[in-house]
Amino acid sequence: MKIFLLILTSIIWGSTFFLIKDTVATVNEYYLVFVRTFIAAVSMLIFVYFKNKRDLFNVNALLKGMVLGLLLATTYISQTIGLKYTSSGHSAFITGAGVIIIPILLFIFFKRKLKIHEVAVLIVVFIGLYILTYDSETILNIGDLITLVTSFSLAWHLILAGKYVKTTEAFSLIGYQFLFASIASFIIYVTTQPISFGLNSSETITLLYLGFVGTLFCYFISVWAQKHVDTVTVALIFTLEPVFAALFAWIFASESLSLKEVLGGVIILLGIVAFQFMSTANERRSKVAKEMLCK
Repeated sequence: MKIFLLILTSIIWGSTFFLIKDTVATVNEYYLVFVRTFIAAVSMLIFVYFKNKRDLFNVNALLKGMVLGLLLATTYISQTIGLKYTSSGHSAFITGAGVIIIPILLFIFFKRKLKIHEVAVLIVVFIGLYILTYDSETILNIGDLITLVTSFSLAWHLILAGKYVKTTEAFSLIGYQFLFASIASFIIYVTTQPISFGLNSSETITLLYLGFVGTLFCYFISVWAQKHVDTVTVALIFTLEPVFAALFAWIFASESLSLKEVLGGVIILLGIVAFQFMSTANERRSKVAKEMLCK
């Protein structure tokens, strides 16, 4: 069930990609991030209030939620700004490169060693990601450098969320991450831009979707699932996001879908299926070995 929800999260995030690129043409990027995270924060904290009021005063959740919130704001803002200056393909590829960054950071800072099958799958998925998203016609630009910030902030968000959720009350942690992300983006918005809160009906619908579905639901799942699912596994599943981004752009934005992109998507899918198969096989072997030792 948790794997299914993580895949569903990838599908939803894939559906937001072309929506953000279209919306940021008329809506300020800081305001967009503020609205979507504010919607998620209010919804989540109201839920926490009615579930257990005392959880709202959990200092541990508040402090760790602040860290996650600042990383979340950095992820959203840098990706949204980056999309103004680079292609969707470059943005998707650089953001997806976090799948390689995460195990490296885990090894350097937390001494988590990679298994052989994890290394093999990471290489396969990275190749698939490159084939799917990278467009050689667009030269490297400032948007790519800005999006590189997205990749690192997203990697750290997933790593720290996986650590925090095991020792902190999950619902308040998730609520506070949204709250601090909205505060950070709002401060940047009001101090750097002419203030305007007007939205047309299309923009309002898009921001409601981004707030309730693309932020509240998706980031709730990405944090909550890590109570039981390893961070590297979560990162690998999230490489499906550009696969679905390309599919949704083809269906709803009339963007072409080349044979190269189809091939890249298939490679990513096969890599993740192979990873799940090998992980399940390893778990079964470990279980059998433990049972034999007990006998």
